Amino acid sequence: MAKMGRPRLENPRSERIFIRLTKDEHTDVREYAANHNLTITQIFVQGFKKLREQENEEQNG
Repeated sequence: MAKMGRPRLENPRSERIFIRLTKDEHTDVREYAANHNLTITQIFVQGFKKLREQENEEQNG
């Protein structure tokens, strides 16, 4: 019988970044995630994309 389960992702998130936060920063991030129905990873990825967009806008305009 063939194995069953979740299909493999085309581009899985396999890389890790470790950061240190203060207790207050950690609390703020967790609260923001809970209030906006996001994961902590989603928050940081979206924040990084936003920073890159701003940088591109500054360079182009």
